[in-house]
Amino acid sequence: MVGVDLKTKMVKSLRSATSDKESMNRQILKLHKSFKEVEKVLNRGKGK
Repeated sequence: MVGVDLKTKMVKSLRSATSDKESMNRQILKLHKSFKEVEKVLNRGKGK
């Protein structure tokens, strides 16, 4: 899925750029959690 690839690239990029900044790492984790929640909602109706 394209959105997942974009999410992964963005999170990895932010982590590498801000690995020494604890507050930024917290923001990244919150964004990551938000992406997971959105992904669940978008995939809720799809059968696997």
